Amino acid sequence: MKKFVTLILPLIIIGCAGQAMVEVGLYDESLAEAPLGDVVMRVTKIELAADNTYNTIWESANHVEVAVQSPDFVSITNRYIEITPGSYQSIRLTVDSVSYVHDPVSMMLIDTSYQFIANAFSQIVIDENDDLQLAITINSSSWLDTDSMKIKEGHVAFEGAALRVYYGN
Repeated sequence: MKKFVTLILPLIIIGCAGQAMVEVGLYDESLAEAPLGDVVMRVTKIELAADNTYNTIWESANHVEVAVQSPDFVSITNRYIEITPGSYQSIRLTVDSVSYVHDPVSMMLIDTSYQFIANAFSQIVIDENDDLQLAITINSSSWLDTDSMKIKEGHVAFEGAALRVYYGN
């Protein structure tokens, strides 16, 4: 019996480690209300930075359409996922295609695997048992020319992306 307790106790302690739940999504915060089209992408991986390394928290393939200059949250994960509680300041997304769509026209912006990082203004503290929505604002006004349907010259896609806790409208 003593051996059994010695073997089981560490498993119980490990199993009781606290977790937090997050849903990760995108939006394009703006004061403008005009419908300007959508940035359409396929997200394949989400990684959170901890101790100067990125840890994968989600890996799949999800087609996401983010309305340009709209504060509406669009989920990537489509559900809450478990993460380790902690302080986070950056998140890295991997996409394998990005297009700009302004019906009826669609323009491919990126057609290969591409990573971008979104940084928070300060550490986002996620405590044990928290349920939060983490949102990346794609900041399209700084890098996307909606008239030419191209990335602005001298800029890169998702330049100035920011990580925030999403509280809705």
